[in-house]
Amino acid sequence: MELIYKEDWQEAERRCEAWWHGEIIDRAVIQVTAPRPTAGPEYASLSSPRGAITDEGELFRWFTDPDLVIPRQEKLIEQTYYGGEAFPTMTPVNINMVAILAAYLGAPYRLVPGSDTAWAEPLFEDWDTRPRLAFDPGNPWWQISKRLLDAGSQRAPGCYYVSVPDLNAPTEVVALLRGTEPLLIELLERPEEIKLAVDEANAAWLRAWEASTGVIHQWIGGYFYWINIWSDVPSIDLQCDISCMVSPRIFQDVFLPAIEQQTRWIERTIYHLDGPGAIRHLDALLALPRLDGIQWVPGAGEAPMSQWIPLLRRIQAKGKLLVLSCEPREVETLLTELEPEGVCLQTSCPTQELAEELVRNAAKWTRRRRWVVG
Repeated sequence: MELIYKEDWQEAERRCEAWWHGEIIDRAVIQVTAPRPTAGPEYASLSSPRGAITDEGELFRWFTDPDLVIPRQEKLIEQTYYGGEAFPTMTPVNINMVAILAAYLGAPYRLVPGSDTAWAEPLFEDWDTRPRLAFDPGNPWWQISKRLLDAGSQRAPGCYYVSVPDLNAPTEVVALLRGTEPLLIELLERPEEIKLAVDEANAAWLRAWEASTGVIHQWIGGYFYWINIWSDVPSIDLQCDISCMVSPRIFQDVFLPAIEQQTRWIERTIYHLDGPGAIRHLDALLALPRLDGIQWVPGAGEAPMSQWIPLLRRIQAKGKLLVLSCEPREVETLLTELEPEGVCLQTSCPTQELAEELVRNAAKWTRRRRWVVG
């Protein structure tokens, strides 16, 4: 399939495929985006209203009306340069609609003017009477998502790929459905009931992923999600951000089994490790034989990516891939300090010219690393 917004798509796919296998063709995988010289002044506002919409009804339409969403996202793709292994990818169900799986399971879900994101309200207060958690194809929020996915995917062939919604993690979704604070207390009091709820949410997560992929694949192939790494076989991100608030024992007993199950369901998986508080669980994650890689996110206010080299080497030493978002100035350090075969760097530049230069330099720094080590 040719892509009008990316001339070197075949080379990029080959490099990504090599990366998935822990190999390298000619340089490390690097994804660089930038506004094209033709990008208009509205470029920055095409992906998010950024608090500019104060009317709740208008905000709802901004996120959910295919006649507004698809042309706007197509305009964003048209005005974006995709360098290296970055691919033009549409996310019809906006990335700001995080953990929309909670809405698919019946939680009250609303877009809040001024916040540019969505919030899910708790669904139940009593474990003895909680509803069974199951994906309902008739759910109104799924029907909205389905229309968006279908509208975007129909127009995708030859232009761009399409991403599934950010379903987040079954563990996060259960926390939203119950409320995070009471759930943390009940992890000590009612762990078996929570594990059962996580199992149900996990099954619903798989159904939602399959349903989303099924809509997309009526029109276009490939497997994309918010991390946006090309794969021609099933691939998805895994998460458990609530792990930052629990002990390793609780994590391994209550949450890890669902994560391990996901690695058996989906052929390629990248775990989103978010913040220093999650590092205590890293060894348990690295021990999962089917987990392909780790996306390390230091978190707000923490040291930049290039200052986490010992942690990143620890991950590589266990044979796991790395997905790292960084500043352009950090690329040289990361490519010279880490094994290039297992690294995918994601960054952005203010201009297409700088993005093209960064990709050329990435090739040079990769060769230098391999020459020095070899």
